[in-house]
Amino acid sequence: MAGTSVGAQLYVCSQIASEAGKPLDDMLDGCLQDIAAAGFDSIEWDLARVDTPEKAQQLSDRLRNHGLTLAGLYTGGALHDPAAASQTVRFVLSAARSALAAGCPGVTINPDPIGREKTDAELACQASALEELGAGLREISMWLAVHTHDPEMRHNAREFRWNLDKTEPELVGLCADVHWIYRGGQDPVAIMRQYASRLRSLHLRQSRQAVWCEELGAGDVEYWQIAPILSETGFGGPLIVELAYEFRTERTRPLREALARSRNYVRGIFQR
Repeated sequence: MAGTSVGAQLYVCSQIASEAGKPLDDMLDGCLQDIAAAGFDSIEWDLARVDTPEKAQQLSDRLRNHGLTLAGLYTGGALHDPAAASQTVRFVLSAARSALAAGCPGVTINPDPIGREKTDAELACQASALEELGAGLREISMWLAVHTHDPEMRHNAREFRWNLDKTEPELVGLCADVHWIYRGGQDPVAIMRQYASRLRSLHLRQSRQAVWCEELGAGDVEYWQIAPILSETGFGGPLIVELAYEFRTERTRPLREALARSRNYVRGIFQR
């Protein structure tokens, strides 16, 4: 995995900005400075942040100033309903074309949950929309990866498996959010082994006694068991550290230090 990009998701930065009562744009350069100083080489942010050529150019310039690149962009979107799916696909493809100017290699999407289990017909519509989106991105040399939170992992990961088992591998890849797979009640190691060939990127977070940690390190998820899977399959996508705080998260150090410790953990576990 020597060539694998190691990125930081900006979600935790948005949490810090919200606590300060400021828009993230006002604090973005400080966050990027912390990420770069901690040893990361890329970031992941929201696709909506670069949905015009002007926004994409502005972000590209800011990243360049900090010696960073884009590991990818993240979005949600309704895909289970034909009319909503068509709108989501149009938005993502339009925004992705703008994101090319910022050097974005691919898009990660988490289909919107709807507060209940989706029907077979809704999941079939979702799978079809994912393939359409993947084909459109492939035409502009970008990849698509489908992401999961805990709702998709229920009932033996029914929705998660449908998203992958009912779509073409060359069109729809996987962003394995390892901790959400764990929190959703599934075995991350088993899931990763089964779908290793579909991996495009990984989101990395940790908890101890089921509470999110302020940094990535040893804890509930045994990342040392996942690293060999990536090596065996020649995984070349980005490893993205996605720190986040929840109500019981113990916070003892500044973000830059937490990021640096997380980066060191990635280096030790994944040899990158």
